[in-house]
Formats: sequence, C-alpha cells, structure tokens
Amino acid sequence: RVASAFNLDTRFLVVKEAKNPGSLFGYSVALHRQTERQQRYLLLAGAPRDLALPDGYTNRTGAVYLCPLTADKDDCERMDISEKSDPDHHIIEDMWLGVTVASQGPAGRVLVCAHRYTQVLWSGSEDQRRMVGKCYVRGNDLELDPTDDWQTYHNEMCNSNTDYLATGMCQLGTSGGFTHNTVYFGAPGAYNWQGNSYMIQRKDWDLSEYSYKDPEDQGNLYIGYTVQVGSAILHPKDITIVTGAPRYRHMGAVFLLSQEAGGDLRRRQVLEGTQVGAYFGSAIALVDLNNDGWQDLLVGAPYYFERKEEVGGALYVFMNQAGTSFPAHPSLLLHGPSRSAFGFSVASIGDINQDGFQDIAVGAPFEGLGKVYIYHSSSSGLLGRPQQVIQGEELGLPGLATFGYSLSGQMDVDGNSYPDLLVGSLSDRIVLLRARPVINILHKTLVARPSVLDPAFCTATSCVQVELCFAYNQSAGNPNYRRNITLAYTLEADRDCRPPRLRFARSQSAVFHGFFSMPHTRCQKLELLLMDNVRDKLRPIIISMNYSLPLRIPEHPRLGLRSLDPYPVLNQAQVLENHTEVQFQKECGQDNKCDSNLEMQAAFVSELGQPLSRLQYSRDGRKLLLSINVTNTPSRERAGEDAHEALLTLAVPPALLLSSVRPAGTCQANETIVCELGNPFKRNQRMELLIAFEVTGVTLHTRELQAQLQLSTSSHQDNLWPVTLTLLVDYTLRASLSIVNHRLQSFFGGTVMGESGMKTVEDVGSPLKYEFQVSPMGEGLTALGSLVLGLEWPYEVINGKWLLYPTEITIHGNGSWPCRPPGDLVNPLNLTLSVPGDRPPSPQRRRRQLDPGGGPAPPPV
Repeated sequence: RVASAFNLDTRFLVVKEAKNPGSLFGYSVALHRQTERQQRYLLLAGAPRDLALPDGYTNRTGAVYLCPLTADKDDCERMDISEKSDPDHHIIEDMWLGVTVASQGPAGRVLVCAHRYTQVLWSGSEDQRRMVGKCYVRGNDLELDPTDDWQTYHNEMCNSNTDYLATGMCQLGTSGGFTHNTVYFGAPGAYNWQGNSYMIQRKDWDLSEYSYKDPEDQGNLYIGYTVQVGSAILHPKDITIVTGAPRYRHMGAVFLLSQEAGGDLRRRQVLEGTQVGAYFGSAIALVDLNNDGWQDLLVGAPYYFERKEEVGGALYVFMNQAGTSFPAHPSLLLHGPSRSAFGFSVASIGDINQDGFQDIAVGAPFEGLGKVYIYHSSSSGLLGRPQQVIQGEELGLPGLATFGYSLSGQMDVDGNSYPDLLVGSLSDRIVLLRARPVINILHKTLVARPSVLDPAFCTATSCVQVELCFAYNQSAGNPNYRRNITLAYTLEADRDCRPPRLRFARSQSAVFHGFFSMPHTRCQKLELLLMDNVRDKLRPIIISMNYSLPLRIPEHPRLGLRSLDPYPVLNQAQVLENHTEVQFQKECGQDNKCDSNLEMQAAFVSELGQPLSRLQYSRDGRKLLLSINVTNTPSRERAGEDAHEALLTLAVPPALLLSSVRPAGTCQANETIVCELGNPFKRNQRMELLIAFEVTGVTLHTRELQAQLQLSTSSHQDNLWPVTLTLLVDYTLRASLSIVNHRLQSFFGGTVMGESGMKTVEDVGSPLKYEFQVSPMGEGLTALGSLVLGLEWPYEVINGKWLLYPTEITIHGNGSWPCRPPGDLVNPLNLTLSVPGDRPPSPQRRRRQLDPGGGPAPPPV
C-alpha cells in the first residue's frame, strides 16, 4: 500500500499549534482567502474544547482560530463570535464552538457552528434545557457585519419549544457548509436522533428555508451527521442535498434529497451500507472524478472491517449515472489497514497535479500516528492505488497523533497554481501540506546512429553514437516558469544480453550515468564501442534510458513559506524511460528478419567414405568416422537467408571418444560436442564435417551405437528437429592356440590285431596324448556365444587300418564344456577304457615286438 511521494511536500511544512493544550485544536479545519481589508490566505481551525474568554460565567466554550501563513507556530488569533453568556436564556458552556468550520470560497463568508449550544426554557421556577445547537456566519474578514443579512439571520432552524421527539435536541451544526447562495446544516439529534438536514437559500432578496420533513418513523439514524450540497448531482442546475445517516438500519446510509415547493426536501435515493457498525455515511464528498460534468459521490465507512484480510475502514466510490441516479453498489471500494479508520475523513482537494482531473484525500487517523492517502482520477474515474501516502511519523512533529482527522483543500494558498491541503488532528496542531510544481518532460528523444551497424566501419573511438534530448513544461501551464531543472539519467546498452555487446567509451561499461540541465542544454551525445568477439549479431542491441529528478535538500530546512518553485517533481503519470535499438547489418531481406533453411545429412562412414550400417568391431580396429553435410540453400518454403549463430550439437554414447575434426577447431567437446558452423552461416553456404571417434567402450554386450544431432540458429527456422543415427555393432573375438610340448617319444609295434579282437584300449597299443591350450584375447564369451576348436589327425593308414585311434577328449578350465565331435569319431569301437590308476605310469608306449623272438626297437615317431 505504500506509494512513492508525489507532489505534496512534506519538508517545508506550515504548522500551527493550540494556545491551550487539550482544546482539540484541529478537530475541524478550513482554508480561507481573505480579500476584505487585506489580501491574505488563512488557515481556520476549530478548537471545540478551548477555554472561554473570561466573563465570570463560563469556563469552556470552544473557539475558532484564524492562522496566517507564516513560519511561526503560535501566531493564530481567536475569532470573536461575540456570543455572551446568559444562563437564564442560553448556555454556551461546553457548546463545542468550532465543531464545524467552513469557508464560502474566495471572497466568501465563514461559517462556524456549536452543536451543543443550549436554549433554556422556564416553566414556573423550573428550567428545561434544549440542546438545539447554533451556527454563526461571519464576513470575509471574519468580523460581524450588522448590515449583512447572511450574518444577522438567526440560523436557528430547530424549535426549542419542543422536546427530543421533535427538534428540541436537534444539535444543529454537527455539520454544515456553503454554496454561493445557500448555507446548510446537519442536525442529527432531531426527532429522537433520527436526524434532519436544513438549508437556507437566497435568491435575490428572497430567502427560503428547507428541511427534510418525511419521518422515517425510527430514531437513532443520525441523518445530517454529514451534509454536502451542490448541483450537477441529480439535475444539471438544481441543487441536491446529500446527507449521511451512519446508523440507518445499523449499517448506515446516504440520503439524496431535492428541493420541493413549500420548503420541503424530498428523498430521491438512498444508498445503503453493507456492514453493521461500519458507520457508512459518516464522511462524504462530492467531486467530478471523470470530467463528465456530473458530480460523483465518495462515502466513508471508517469502521468497516474484514478480519481475514486485515482490513480496517473503507471508502465507497459511486459514479454518477449522468444525473439519473447513482448505482446501488459502488463502482470502486477502497480499503485501509486494520484499525486505521480509513475513510474517517474524505475531501475533494482539487487538481493537485494539474493533469486536468480532480483528486481526493482520505484520512486514516488511527493508522500509526495517522496517515492521509492521496488518490488521483482519470477519464475512467478514481484510480485504485494511492499516488501518495503522507505518514504522520515522517513529518518529525513531536506529539503528533490522529493526523488526518480532518481535511480541507481546493485552494492554492502559496500562489504556485497548485491547490494545497490542510490537515487537522486531535493533538492540538494543524499541518498545511503545499503542492510542489509538476514538470512534464517533453521531447524525450533517444536516437542511435547508425541504426544499422556494420562492424567494419567501427573506429577506435566510436562505433555507435547516441543522442538524447529533453525539454519540459509545467503542468499548470505557467509560461513564466523557467527554473533550472537538472535531470539524472541512466543509459544502459544491451541490458537483456550478458555479456553486453556495446560499452560506453566514457564509462568503459555498458551503463552510463549522467546529468542533463534544462532549459540551457538541449541535447547530449555519447559514443559507444563494440565489444570483441560478438556472437549474437541477429538480435538488435537495445539502448534504454531512464531518468529522474534528484531531490534537492536545502542546507537549512525550516518550517514556513519557503517557495516550492525550486523543488519541482516529475509527472509520475508519464513513462520515465525511453529506448532505441541498433540492428546489425545482415543479409536478411527488407524486413531485416532472417529466415534460414539449414539442412543436414549425416552418416557413419568407413575410412574410404563408404556409409556403414554395421560396425565390425575388433580390438585391433578402434576408429569410427562420422560424416556430416550442412547446407543453407533456398527452397520453395524457406528463403535460406543467413543463419546466425549456427551450431551443430552432437550427443554420443560414452563408448565414443572425440578424436579429431575436419575442419580443425570447429568443434569443442564437453558433455556434448558443439560445432560452430558460422556466424552467420551464409545463404547458399555448404559445409562438410568429418568427425573421428576412438571406440573405447564397446563390449560383447553392445548391440548398437546411437548419436543424436541437432542443428540450431538464432535466425528464424521452425523445422530443426533432432536427427538420430544408429549403427549396429558386430564384435569380432580373437583367441590364441598353443600346443603343450611334453617331449615324448612313442613307438608302436607288436602283434597285429583286427578290430574284432580288440576289447580294451590297451589292445590298440601304447597311448599317445596331445594337449592344446586355448585363451580368448579379451573378455570371455560367457553366455553370448561359443568358441570352436577344430582338430585333424591321421587316424588310419592307406590300407584302412587304424593308425591313431581316438579314445577320449577331456577339457580342463574355469568351466565344464563337453566336447562331442559330430559323427562317431571318439572310441568308435566302444572299447573299455582303463581306470586312470591302472594305466602304466610311463607316458611311453611299451615296445611291441614284431616277432616272438624280439628284435631291435622301432624308430621313434
């Protein structure tokens, strides 16, 4: 809810304090312009609990003070009402003089009221008191002029000869005010506190009294608690009386009354509150918010609350429906913080920023030390966010509390064409907040030259030149306002790009802070340089500017009427920034929008450039090549213009390790492989990449290798989809074979025996053992496949007789693998194998004699 300060000044305050503490000085306030006897502006403040002037009869009557616009806090003068005490006829003790204070406007009169003024009636020796209230009209100079009918008229609208069921306790003057030809009063105590509103209208020499005579047949409504009168409400010219009744049906209401013949006020519309006890209607204001010529209605409900939302106080905004009526429901509902009594006071304060629309102030006297919220309006009505919040804590006034209890505006008291605001409190002081001049910035131009940048034309001192120009006027339209205004501005190049592509020559960074003095300086120029190694040449370089008006702090701040002309503020409704852009020179057509047409063909290839569908992997050959062809040529669908920041990104499995790239230096490997194709990759350009990988992680379990390729560019192209290449893998396993040499000599001989005579393997002859050792080079096959060992041996001689009879094949190793050659090759005669323990211990075959007598041994085999 906090809003930045706008144009109500909180440094050069005009503060006035009560002469008698506890007098409630500031309970009511009004701005007044005196034109009779002297020309001056006055601050009027009611002090309804002030001490009486010494007369020997009364102690406390209340008072109204007139305060000049000076730096002195204690120079207020008491207004002389000339009401003398006469206890036998009327009682002025504690009559709360000053409960209402109002000014008729420039050159107009002043109204002050005492709603507890009491008439005394005698019935024999017994007196009866009637608290009817009384209001006093005084002249422009705040003195009594006996020749002025406005001032000499009794203004006693209530009949003291009746009791409280009629108007004997009406408490006239609880509210009141002026128009140019009327004076009006609220009397909430009339008719058993049902309340009533009264108006006296003067036309030429005629005087007419009006009152609301339609009984509501119920008490305690408080009609007349607040009253406002004006035209252009329900009729373009006729007067409408708007009066609040904060206890109507316990939720409050606002009555809209019109004049009738015979002095009656007729009810035209009732706007009802929405929450019990909110005191809807206790504060009202009329103001044309949207400049449609009809007055809109603001209604305060200071005790409105929403527990869950921490809301305390509300302001209802009813927009006039072209004089026909007001809507039953508010056009806008504003809320204040919890326990703030937001909406306790509300006032139309004029056009304080001179934007052509009326503004309002809303008091929240119990939020901290009190706050005043300033709202602006527009052609659509009241703006929903406060443009300024004046906080009592920030004013630096010791003892201040309930700041914002009363408000008065719509008058320029210091002559700078901006209306000011008078704020009252219950802490015996009033504060005048004056409006500072508002500056409109005109012709806030920001131009960059050249607007299309060709880096080839950059020099060592300048690549881009920016020119900024400012001019201003005062929102009030005063042609004589020619103050020296110094703007603080900030220029930033390429704010949305990191790192930026331009820097200022004077600041060596992309940000430059400067000052601009008006009206003497018209324009300023600054040089910018292009950064090295700029990649992004597609997006424009945005040069942005924002500006502000530095707050001038006087050397010796003081209270009083220091001129506010040297302390203007910028119009917050204006956009306080500007920007321009610089395009890079590029071949992208008249629209300067690059529509590229990047296309790619890729395949795994052999060293001879032949496409591969399978990889015949072996541990001796570990090189794999990837061939990629990229083009950017026009097609029927796409223009094929320059592709800026053209990149190729490859994602490959861990089994492939980047080895080399042709052309060299094109690609960089990290988690992925990124290849720069060109910036830009020009129209009709072609490029071939040959990327070599070391195949390091292929295993027997590897079935395929996949690579994902992605083209990208900052130019416009929406069909760049990822491409996936798949290469099947065949794994070639190599093994080693060796023969274990036992250095054995074997002989054969003996009796020749046919197959039918053989029963055991010993019948064949001496055994001969061959041992082979097989070792896979690398990892084992396990369950992935089988390793085959093929053997050939001489098993018979030319005549068909056995030479080497295979008896048995055994395998030793980390596992158990049976060896069953196809066909009946091993022990085909099914001879009995000897038990290993029964075999001869010598591996030599025993000598078999060729004849019974023996003979020489045969030669070794």
